Amino acid sequence: MRIAFYCPRSNHLKTELAQGGDPVFLHALFAKLRHRGHEIDVISHLSVRRVWKGRVSPRRLLAEALAVRRRVKAFRPDAWLVYKPSRTHPDVFGWWQRPSRYVLLAAQTWQSDRIPRRWRWFLAWIHRHSLRRADFVTVERPPTCERLLGHGVEGKRLRLFPQAVPMCTQIPSQEDARRRLGFPLDTPIALCATRFTGAEDKERKTEMILDLLSVVPSLPRDVLIVLAGDGEGRPRIEMEVDKLGLRDRVRLVGPVENADLKWFYAACDVYAYPHPADRPWTSLLEAQACGRPVVTMRTGSGELTVAAGSSGLLAGTLKEFGDHLAALAGDRSRCAEMGGAARRYFAEFHSIDVRTTQIEELLSGSPNA
Repeated sequence: MRIAFYCPRSNHLKTELAQGGDPVFLHALFAKLRHRGHEIDVISHLSVRRVWKGRVSPRRLLAEALAVRRRVKAFRPDAWLVYKPSRTHPDVFGWWQRPSRYVLLAAQTWQSDRIPRRWRWFLAWIHRHSLRRADFVTVERPPTCERLLGHGVEGKRLRLFPQAVPMCTQIPSQEDARRRLGFPLDTPIALCATRFTGAEDKERKTEMILDLLSVVPSLPRDVLIVLAGDGEGRPRIEMEVDKLGLRDRVRLVGPVENADLKWFYAACDVYAYPHPADRPWTSLLEAQACGRPVVTMRTGSGELTVAAGSSGLLAGTLKEFGDHLAALAGDRSRCAEMGGAARRYFAEFHSIDVRTTQIEELLSGSPNA
């Protein structure tokens, strides 16, 4: 199958963002599709954000559209796949060419209030037509399904596909991982890996780390918290560690390349991620892929990506999160048992192999789609 691919947010394709979930997912998806014999052509690298920011002129946009049209005619794709289109970043190239198979992957409905008013209606109009034209529309979160139904997308065209990551095939032993990283061999370890966001960042991941630190005093005294990541929020985190007197209980290891994260997952007993936002966090899937149970908040995405009570524990409040983390961190044999269940659950529902097969079916028009 020849697949024309376009992502209206071209930074999702940049390898230097490999620690983020979108590049990890896309590069794994491309590799798997190509391994299965499909051809993929990234039909354009134009970022729609540059258009409404005024950095790409209308003449330049028209020239790019004509270039895309020529490229499509030469490539002759069997299907067109668009990643994360929205009213802020719509597919400006695919829908009007009426491809034989048109799939929107991880579609969204939001529109940034930073878009100049003269662009808002036009971009929303493009996205609306794209949604109408699509053979299938997939989303990552249940609330987006509800919103798209309100935008006129029939339920028979909607699919709920959370983001996926590759199955970790060579997991180091816990002892080898701890020796490599310089961690104590017999200490319970809870890991959290994330960016330390600045005060203005809407993802508020530093605030999530501060919430995690707030429950550390209630954990068994021998539990070590390992924080992997870096960013503008690091000074705030370090100040909180000092304020709570946790220097001997919290270890900040700095930034970690995505390829090296498997050593940290292997070294820990449990993965902790108390972010309250309803999003399918990539690191929760990666931890389960490496055979580690997770503790996170009870959201729609949490319930969709964690088998509660089997592959991990979900909490409705920060106190409940602390109780769950204390229970697991204090029982390493239970962590190991749940870790095995986590890996089996991940392999069945959330591996890149599973997701690629589902996407293939949508692109090919398989009866199972």
